[in-house]
Amino acid sequence: MVIRLKALHLLLAVVVAALAALVLAPAASGQSQGGELAVRGIDGTDQKAVKVTFLWTGAPDALKNLTIREDGVAKKVDSLTDLRKTETRLATVFVVDTSGSMADDGALTRAKAGIAKMAAELPEGDQMAIVSFTNEATVESPFTDDVDQLTEALDAMAAPRDGRTALYDGIRLGTSLFDSRPKLQHNLVLVTDGADDVSEADLAATRASMVSSGAALFAVDLTHVGQTDVNAIQSIIDRTGGAMFHGESEKEVADAFTSLSTTMRSQFVASYASTKDQGSVNVSVGVGGVTRDASYVVGTKAEGAATTKAVSADKAFGPQWMRSTLGAVLAFVLVGVAVGLGAYAFAALASKDESGLNVMLRVYDEGGSSDEDDDGALAQTALLQRAVEITEDFAERQGFLVKVELMLERADLPLRAAEALFFYVAAVVVVFVGAVFGLGLVPGILLTVVAGMVPVAAVNFIAGRRGKKFVAQLPDTLNLLSGSLRAGYSLMQGVEAVSQEVEEPMGKELRRVVTEARLGREIEDSMDAVAERMDSPDFGWAVMAVRIQREVGGNLSELLLTVADTMVQRDRLRRDVSALTAEGKISAIILGLLPIGLGLFMWMSNPEYMAPLSGTTMGQVLLGVAGVTASIGFLWMKKIINIEI
Repeated sequence: MVIRLKALHLLLAVVVAALAALVLAPAASGQSQGGELAVRGIDGTDQKAVKVTFLWTGAPDALKNLTIREDGVAKKVDSLTDLRKTETRLATVFVVDTSGSMADDGALTRAKAGIAKMAAELPEGDQMAIVSFTNEATVESPFTDDVDQLTEALDAMAAPRDGRTALYDGIRLGTSLFDSRPKLQHNLVLVTDGADDVSEADLAATRASMVSSGAALFAVDLTHVGQTDVNAIQSIIDRTGGAMFHGESEKEVADAFTSLSTTMRSQFVASYASTKDQGSVNVSVGVGGVTRDASYVVGTKAEGAATTKAVSADKAFGPQWMRSTLGAVLAFVLVGVAVGLGAYAFAALASKDESGLNVMLRVYDEGGSSDEDDDGALAQTALLQRAVEITEDFAERQGFLVKVELMLERADLPLRAAEALFFYVAAVVVVFVGAVFGLGLVPGILLTVVAGMVPVAAVNFIAGRRGKKFVAQLPDTLNLLSGSLRAGYSLMQGVEAVSQEVEEPMGKELRRVVTEARLGREIEDSMDAVAERMDSPDFGWAVMAVRIQREVGGNLSELLLTVADTMVQRDRLRRDVSALTAEGKISAIILGLLPIGLGLFMWMSNPEYMAPLSGTTMGQVLLGVAGVTASIGFLWMKKIINIEI
């Protein structure tokens, strides 16, 4: 059994380490040879029929194997419809370059011919607008489905010989037109042969404008190897979806516009029933060997880039030292140590092996068994066992080993106190070293403090939730015990019978009481231990009532009913007080978190402005004073609204 447990731990460590290596390695990405796939929008307003709109330019037969996953769970596709057969219609803005280079070889004439053909074939319900740009951007035609108006706008466009290229301004002006057509699907087509050289806006602002409009960018590059800034345009396409087409001769440009028209209308709507009722949902769409990830919030619609997360490749990951050979090796070692510790800890939790007194007592349970070989120890190697022994000796001398054991017992976590302390300290040290090297001394210390508080807070949260459930079960448990006594059971028999009926955690604690009583311990002492272990004064009072009754006599059944009724009334009073103090509690939470949240927002939005707080001695002192005073104020408010019952 020990060998199997070791193998499980080793296997989990290897798997997690492999996954970490995959995350750290560069991700190979690329479009399938079958066609382009992009998620254009998700309508999550109807939980029973979530509609995913996507673009697919590959073979139509591939749609037969369409897959949709919601948070990793495969969903049945209830329907798949061509977008042209739905009520959704397209709003397309053509942003046309009219700079001097467009007049040199007739590029503008060929572009106007392609746009005019698409206008003539404009499907019913679709609308089109035209924007031109040279030294500045101009709206040649607002949204309309009037082919004559669009043709007149195209005929009026000309390219001056000395015209420059305000490409980014043209795109931003085009996106502003979408505000007048909020119910149509937004698409922007850029037709150009050059790079921006005069716009007031930059690439980042232009990309942000496209993202906020929810539009996809399609581009027609009128040169095979010319002045077009293909990389800049492609960066917007990668963020918003779309495609790029190339053509130089008359036939090539005509084919490019034909492919553009086909691609824009190669959209489909898939419907499936969701099981989510709140929060953000991750959706994965797969067609023809290509997979695209998107997300939406339940009850809302997400369009264009809003369905995806922005991924910036302009800045390398991590600090500068990690990009050196020595830094990369050190970072890999730190990640490996953290992954190994996490794998061992999760393996112990997943195996649900109990330890300590529970294992020793299990043999005395009804139908219980004990496996001496499988002790559930997390530290299986000699080195780790020695390290755990040193940690245990130190903690025992300092007097907090018992406290850790009590915390773990309250949370019902199958971990030994010494092992939990060792792995906790080791993880904190790893976080400290990595954070100090990566972020600096002060941010590293702050991150380490937060990382050190998280496990303790998690254990306390689990223990508190378990304790609340225990207290909530107490009145019903006392009623059941009273009924058992009225039926003629002894106290010991009644506790044993009730332990088989009630749910966890009450059932587990009462079964432990029965086991200890079988070993010769007084049942009242065992029940007192439960009250201390669960930190439940209510259960302690019930045990006190049982102890007094057994010393002076009386009707224990009636006494337990009275105690249960008293607890019910106290719980009602506690809920009333909680409702009356709810406003004060939320006010304390908001006032406590508002300065921190505002500070973090300002730090992220304008780090140069906030830099003196962390980069100067006076700033660090002020931060410390602010933290101390804010903590005092929060604790003061908490003390005022905390009413003991």
